[in-house]
Amino acid sequence: MTGTAPIILFGGTFDPPTRAHAELPPQAAVLLEAQKLLYIPAAVSPHKMEDPPASGHHRRAMLELVVDGIDGAELCDIELDRDGPSYSIDTVKHLRGTIESDIPLRLMIGDDQAVHFHQWKDWSSIIELAEPIVLPRLWPNPEEFAHALSSDDRPWSQEQIEQWLAWRVDLPCMEISSDDVRAIIADGRDPRDELQPDVYEYIKQQGLYR
Repeated sequence: MTGTAPIILFGGTFDPPTRAHAELPPQAAVLLEAQKLLYIPAAVSPHKMEDPPASGHHRRAMLELVVDGIDGAELCDIELDRDGPSYSIDTVKHLRGTIESDIPLRLMIGDDQAVHFHQWKDWSSIIELAEPIVLPRLWPNPEEFAHALSSDDRPWSQEQIEQWLAWRVDLPCMEISSDDVRAIIADGRDPRDELQPDVYEYIKQQGLYR
């Protein structure tokens, strides 16, 4: 792998990590010929302060089960060790300062996050330090994604929309969310189709989300 192969940063609450978390980022990493894929669990997302996640201990343990099965993937827990809400700009700045300057950083996000990226703290600085990679989540094709970006309440110019489309990777949508998994478990139903078997076993053993 050459020195210019990127390192991909993939953050999230991972409460719990789903099959989509386990399957789509590695596929994108292969397409981009990345040298490493860093999964970064958030301590508390700024967007989820009113509904705090399961403990960092449990989310780290579940994510370790996912990462162990992915070549080139690592768990980076710097946000779990940080007090207060997790802001991506702080994480990106920290990692940029610890990784060789000739190695590009790329920040992987879902298309639902992309359309609201202007609401992220110091979003333009994030893009300068780690260009986004956009995974399809809500919109299965570029046309629908472009329409979402151009809605009246979005600030994106046509040039910016074209850039977001260039950052999008052509992978299938996997309509699996951690919110849905928690609701399924709380309702007493079986979420095994949405989770890796070892993650499901961990949730059962620990009695999470009931």
